[in-house]
Amino acid sequence: MVTNYIPKTSILGSTRIQRIAKKLIEEAREDRQLALEAHRFFREMIDENPQDAAAKNLMVDTLKVAQASKNNVVKILNLMIKMGEVEEDKTSIGGKGVPNSVFSELDNIVNE
Repeated sequence: MVTNYIPKTSILGSTRIQRIAKKLIEEAREDRQLALEAHRFFREMIDENPQDAAAKNLMVDTLKVAQASKNNVVKILNLMIKMGEVEEDKTSIGGKGVPNSVFSELDNIVNE
C-alpha cells in the first residue's frame, strides 16, 4: 500500500525561497555578463563595418537582454523585501515581537 509523502518542513519555506532567489540572481548576473560581452562583439563588428545593419540590430537586442536581466534582479529583490515584511508581520502578530527576516539580519550585520 502506497502512503502519501508528508514533508516535515514547509516546501516553500523562507530558506528555500532565499536559496532560489540567490540562484536566480546569480544566473541573471551571468546572463547580463554574456549579453554585455555579445554587445562588445557586435560593437567591434560595427566599428569594422559601420554599414552592418544586422550587427546594429543585434547590438540593440543584447542591450535589451542585459537590461531585462537587471530588471529581473530588481523584481526578485522587491519580492524578497515583501516576503521579509510579511514574515515580520507574522512574527510580531504571533507575540514574539522579534522580526525573523533576512533583511533584519543583514541590517544587524551592516550596523555592527
